[in-house]
Amino acid sequence: MFQSVTRRVTRAVEALLPKTTADAGCPPDSWMEFKIQGGVCFGRTCTINGACVKHCGAWYSYSMNYC
Repeated sequence: MFQSVTRRVTRAVEALLPKTTADAGCPPDSWMEFKIQGGVCFGRTCTINGACVKHCGAWYSYSMNYC
């Protein structure tokens, strides 16, 4: 009898409350990317936001110690 009541209450709650799903977000993160082009070291800062979208800044020249 207890299980029957529990099932009915569960169905009533499910009918009243809409089902929701959560999107799995990405944790915010940032890093540096480096490349060598024409003997010059270039670097830029990149980030990823909670929607898992990567954004990178402009390339800047750095010392060859970074590459």
